[in-house]
Amino acid sequence: MLPILVVLFVVSYCLLTTLVFEQGQTIESQRTLIRAMLQDSTQLAALKNKLAQAESQRAHTPAAAPAEEKNASPNSAPIAAAPQSSEKSTKQSTKPPRTMKQAPGKPASDLEDVRRSTRII
Repeated sequence: MLPILVVLFVVSYCLLTTLVFEQGQTIESQRTLIRAMLQDSTQLAALKNKLAQAESQRAHTPAAAPAEEKNASPNSAPIAAAPQSSEKSTKQSTKPPRTMKQAPGKPASDLEDVRRSTRII
């Protein structure tokens, strides 16, 4: 009986060693994936930051261009005013309109509750 137990112990020890080794490889591959995702996330954040800066620069440049055109020819003043109003409409269109939620009214049965009467002493 002892040789069978020794063989089972050796087999179970080999399985346990294999399991620990595989878990170590899995943890290391997950660590590598997490680092790659962190680099991708950092690059994406930097790209979004660059896009936001470019967008803010573009928002400031059209305001300067109509002023230069306005100084160049006095007849273009109504045309220069039109892009400013369109800027306001585009700024407003980026935000969704706020909707006011209405509270439901009280039913008539709640207003006239006959079970509860107030008596003043």
